[in-house]
Amino acid sequence: MPKTALVTCPRCGQKFTVVVHNLVDASRNPELRELLIRGRLNLAVCPYCGAGGTLNVPIYYYNPEKELAFVYLSAQVGTSDLERQRIIGDLTNQLINSIPQEERKAYLLQPKVFITFKSFLEEIIKAEDIPYEEIIAEEMRIGLVEALLASPKEEWSNILESNVYLLDPLFFRVLAGFVSEAYRRKEPELIEKLEGIRKEVEEFLNRRMEEARETLISELLELKGEDLENAVARIRPVLDYEFYRDLAERIDRREAEGKAEEAQKLRELRDQLLDITARQDAELRAAMTKARDLLRDVWESEDRLKTLEERAEDVNMAFLELLAASMEWAKEQEDGETLQALASLAEKAVEIVRRKAPPRVRLVNELMDASYPDETKRLLEDNASLVDKELLSLMDEVTRDLEREGYTEAAEHLSLVRRQAEGMVQGFAP
Repeated sequence: MPKTALVTCPRCGQKFTVVVHNLVDASRNPELRELLIRGRLNLAVCPYCGAGGTLNVPIYYYNPEKELAFVYLSAQVGTSDLERQRIIGDLTNQLINSIPQEERKAYLLQPKVFITFKSFLEEIIKAEDIPYEEIIAEEMRIGLVEALLASPKEEWSNILESNVYLLDPLFFRVLAGFVSEAYRRKEPELIEKLEGIRKEVEEFLNRRMEEARETLISELLELKGEDLENAVARIRPVLDYEFYRDLAERIDRREAEGKAEEAQKLRELRDQLLDITARQDAELRAAMTKARDLLRDVWESEDRLKTLEERAEDVNMAFLELLAASMEWAKEQEDGETLQALASLAEKAVEIVRRKAPPRVRLVNELMDASYPDETKRLLEDNASLVDKELLSLMDEVTRDLEREGYTEAAEHLSLVRRQAEGMVQGFAP
C-alpha cells in the first residue's frame, strides 16, 4: 500500500506531502511500473515553486510472470548492514502479505539488491525487454517538463526554442501524465502551472507553424513547372485544411491592402497546388493498390523472399510504406510471427529499392549508413566519379528533408559528409 510522507522543498523551504510507493507489483499495478521506468515514481514536485526530484526511498520490484525480485536500497539508506537487512526484510514481508498464497515462492526471500537507482532501472529494462530508445526519448521530455516547472514563465519561450525538437505527441503524453499525477495528489497550484505550460507550448507551436506557412508560401511562389511538382510531392502532408485557410487569409489581406497583383499570384498558386495535389493523390492511390496486390501475392507464395526478388520491378516507396504500416499493425496486435516475416520482407525491399536507385542516390544512402569520417571518406574515394556538384545538390536536398522531418542527427551526419565531398570537388583531400 502507498504511504504519505512530509517533504521539505530544498529550494523554497515549504513543506508538502507526497505519495510514496515502496512496492511495485508489475503484474497487478503496471501503471506503477511505467512510472518507475519513466522516472516519475515517488516524484516530489513542490506545489509552491515547481522544484522537484525523485525521492530516494527503498523500492521492491516484483513480477510474478517472470519471477523477478529486485530491491533498490541506496548506499545512503541504513546505518549498518543489519539495518539494511531489516529494511529489505520489511519490504519482503509487505510484499508477501499483499499477494496470493500460490505466488509466495522462495525467490522472493532473496531479491537481487541494487545500491544505485541507475543499475536498478537498467536491470528492470533488460529483464522486461523494454526498448531502451523509448525510455531515453521519454526521459528527455520529462526533463523538459521539469525544466519548465522550475523556471519562471518569462523564460519558457527561450527554453521551448532550444528544445523545439522535443515538442511532439510524446511530449504532450508526458505532460498529460504530470497533470494526472497532480490531480491524483490534489495539488491545484501545480495543476494550474502545468496547464499554463500546455497552453504556452500550444501557442508557441502555433506561432512557429504560422511562420513556417508564411515562409513556405513565399518559397512556392518562386517555383514553376517540375520544380513545383517535386516540392508538392515532398511537402504533401503540410498542404492541409489549415494551410489553405492561411493562404485564403493571405489573399484577403493582400486585397484589403490594395495589392491586387500579389493577390492574383496567390490565387494562381492555390489553383496550381489544388490541381497538383489532386493528380498526385490519385497516383498515390493507384500505387497503393498495386502495392497491396504485390504484398498479397508475395505473402501467399511458398518462398516470399524469392517472389519479392522476382517482382523487383514492382517494389517502390509505396510498397515500403505499406510494409511499414503492416508492421505497425502486427506490433499493435502483438503478433510476433507476422511482424518478423514482414520485417524480413522490408529488409529485402529496402535492398531492392536502393539497388534500383540512381547511382548518386545509392551513394547518398550508403553514406548515411557509414560511420564518419573514415568509412564515409573511403566511400567517397571509391566513388570519386560521382562526387561532383550534382551530388552536393542532392545532399543539400536530402539534408533539408531530414531537418524538415525532425531527423536532426541524420541531417548533421550528412552535413559533415557533404563537407568531405565538397573538399573533393574543390580539389582538397576529404
